[in-house]
Amino acid sequence: MRSPLVASLLSLLLSAPAWATVPGGFTETNYSSNTLTPATGMAWAPDGSGRLFVTLKNGTIRTVAMKDGVLETQAGSLVTRVFATEPTVHTNSECGLIGIAFDPNYVVNRYVYFFVTVSASEQRIVRYTDSNGTGIARTEVVRNLPTTGNNHDGGGIGFGPDGKLYWAIGDLGNGTGVDADLTSMASKVSRANLDGTPANDNPFNDGVGPNNEYIWARGFRNPFTLTFQPTTGNLWVNTVGTGYEQIFVAAARSHAGYNDYENNQPVGNNYITPVIKYRTNGTDTRNLIATGGAVRTGGVTTFTTTNSHGFRKGERITFEGVGDASFNGDFYVASAANAPNTTTFTVAQPGLPDASSGGGTAQTQALGGSITGGTFYDATLFPPEYRGNFFFGDFNSAQVTRVTLGGDDSVATVDAWGSSFNSNVDMSVGPDGALYALGYTNGVVRRITPSSSAQKLVVTSLNLRLVEGGRAAFTVRLSQAPTASVTVQVTRALGGSEDLSIASSTPLTFSPTNWSVPQVVTLVAAEDADAVADTATFVVSAAGLSDESVVATTIDNNAARLVLSTTRLIVPEAGTATFGVSLSQQPSSNVTVTVARTQGDEDITVDAGATLSFTTSDWATPKNVTLRAAADADNVDGVATITLAIPGQDARSLEAVEADDEPLPPSITSTPGLSAVVGVAYPYDVEAVGRPAPTYALVGTVPPGMALDATTGLITWTPSAAGTFDVTVRASNGVVPNADQNFTLTVKLDEPPRAILTRPTEGERVSGAMAEFFGDCVDDVGCTRAEFFVDGVEFYTDIRSDNHFHFGGEHNRWDTTGLPTGLHTVRFVVVDTAGARAEQQVTVCVGDAPCETAQPDAGTDSDAGMGSDAGMGSDAGTPDAGAQKPPPVEDESGCGCGAAPVAPLAWLALAALAFRRKRARAE
Repeated sequence: MRSPLVASLLSLLLSAPAWATVPGGFTETNYSSNTLTPATGMAWAPDGSGRLFVTLKNGTIRTVAMKDGVLETQAGSLVTRVFATEPTVHTNSECGLIGIAFDPNYVVNRYVYFFVTVSASEQRIVRYTDSNGTGIARTEVVRNLPTTGNNHDGGGIGFGPDGKLYWAIGDLGNGTGVDADLTSMASKVSRANLDGTPANDNPFNDGVGPNNEYIWARGFRNPFTLTFQPTTGNLWVNTVGTGYEQIFVAAARSHAGYNDYENNQPVGNNYITPVIKYRTNGTDTRNLIATGGAVRTGGVTTFTTTNSHGFRKGERITFEGVGDASFNGDFYVASAANAPNTTTFTVAQPGLPDASSGGGTAQTQALGGSITGGTFYDATLFPPEYRGNFFFGDFNSAQVTRVTLGGDDSVATVDAWGSSFNSNVDMSVGPDGALYALGYTNGVVRRITPSSSAQKLVVTSLNLRLVEGGRAAFTVRLSQAPTASVTVQVTRALGGSEDLSIASSTPLTFSPTNWSVPQVVTLVAAEDADAVADTATFVVSAAGLSDESVVATTIDNNAARLVLSTTRLIVPEAGTATFGVSLSQQPSSNVTVTVARTQGDEDITVDAGATLSFTTSDWATPKNVTLRAAADADNVDGVATITLAIPGQDARSLEAVEADDEPLPPSITSTPGLSAVVGVAYPYDVEAVGRPAPTYALVGTVPPGMALDATTGLITWTPSAAGTFDVTVRASNGVVPNADQNFTLTVKLDEPPRAILTRPTEGERVSGAMAEFFGDCVDDVGCTRAEFFVDGVEFYTDIRSDNHFHFGGEHNRWDTTGLPTGLHTVRFVVVDTAGARAEQQVTVCVGDAPCETAQPDAGTDSDAGMGSDAGMGSDAGTPDAGAQKPPPVEDESGCGCGAAPVAPLAWLALAALAFRRKRARAE
């Protein structure tokens, strides 16, 4: 039992707000909810409604709405609502509901797309219709996306400036799809039409050849997130690495090089180099040549390294030890030589005299080790120099990095911008112009705004893309309360396409009470006959304030597409079945569609409608295709693929399944578990196939209390005693023979758990506010919680059901800054479902001074964070083969400090005092 003093101090520590550190001139507001964990992604509804969608790993999508210009809260917690829940989700390791994107015509069709792992072998992209805040009409758009049910599932999803659907998948943790493999969507960015069919102009589309027709770009290890640059439409892919975290600007046919290359991709053969990279959990240091290693001419210095440097334009480099000290300091790479001359790069050093020197080192900055979500700042609330900047997070370092771009859209600067964004997984810009960040396990949504701002127009979504015939929206508000009402006009600038116009009511009026509430401006794009994208600029203006501009561009695609009434058709044996075909829009000329069986059972044939003709007047009227399944002697359901094609334009496929009418004896297809625990329900759902459908029964000697549902095959049994029990299950349907399954169940008493403390290890040196303290519980039934003790005091309890436990609920949450330097004892206690306990204890060394039992640092894996890397799962299992670890830190003193652990209450009180001071500074 803890004393009241310990309990009160512990309560104080555990109630600490998860404050981040943002640059001077900015303010952070934290919103939290226990319904938003574990979160995997976020996106604002692009209709200006002020609704933030948050995806949760377990398959639930929740929304948070703005109220009076800020996120709605009640009793200090966010008000969240369930939008939809995926019916089947596989959540092991990095799997789960892991991606979200809004249709480019969402304002009209209300479509929202999600990337979800549905089993250990399949991922899918599904679509919901947003019906007044509730997801309805669930549709599976793309099926059979690869996964092994572990890590490197990717999850990035979005819509390009061409209106196509893009998504990214990693190498599945085992090297699937890497390098030249064009048969798998693993390690790729893929691209599809909005109905899920492959885009005809995908670069590796080889018709009937072996390539997967969806592939658009390749060579990505774990592309956890992706985003399209608003101004250019370029695709930025955030890729978690082994030795380097990399951000690529990918185009059709691009090859990011994995698993042969990381930050050393060659020139040619469509290889691309990262526009941003940083060493995974570390830095790079390069030596400069002794003579001529630094030569400055006209304010531009050329540095030459002894070996290939791998630096990228915009990267910040720290120079030290150069013979002429005027070369030293922090500078950004202005240009870097490409292969094979990779030893030179330049930086700008204006105002300094020409000089030549050498020696010294060039070192990169430390940014983290597991890159997560990023976003472009496409609004006007932040100072002007922030427009078009790219912000991204890192799970391992809890750091947010800011990237500025030059006039040519190349990277100009890369700088650490914010810190302590714990468990950060995604970022987005809200309709209020604020920058938002989302935490994975802490249920925190962070809102970052300038601390103060002169009165101005706050416009969000400065670059819009509209589908022809569709609509898109941007929002407007003021940066501060006005003294009197302000009228805001929105007009189309001269010279813009008249196919783009304003659909909503203007002008807008802002009063001293509604100034902070974003108001919506809706644009509409007319359909036209050409295939050229239309552009127009819309000017937002108010008396006495600077104008702002929104650039709108149409997504122009005039090709007619095939529309099928179904993608799977059941055809009775010796019978027929029919489906309908039409076009998505009026074709420019008559269209002929061919229909044929391209794979599968030859008993399934096209009986009628092998050729369909559509004219410019009847294109929307469905025409029927009839399939026939011939009678055969077997009793197997045949399957065939029916392909429909408009030569040179579009193609669709349909799965035809023969419903065989021959009697089929039963066959049991499920496998039972062979062990059970006293007092714990034994789960076994017997499954069998047959025609007609089988029924189930237990035969022979039945274990006491065991029952079997005759219709479903579900066994219900809770064993009451240990021992071995023989079981026979029978499936029968009147067709001989019956199917019997015999097995022996071994029932044992519930065994106590076993605690495995992974970090820290015995004698490990720990320090800082983000130390590791985690482990696993091994038990025959399962564990309910783990308790974390430091010097005999329980500091945290992690309650979860997956047997993997962290101090603070996630990686890097053990704050050791309140511990005095010296030796301390940490204890990891696990508790199983029966209340049995087990523990493991180690002694660690805190601080920089030597300790008698101190060992070299254990290091950190590249993918430490949400599972084996930027996904969201367990750390158990085999780590990445190429995971980079920092070199051991050697203690050269040769002596130990011999410090004894400080009394728990003493250092706990010191830690509480330090926390009070930290909170006071934050407030």
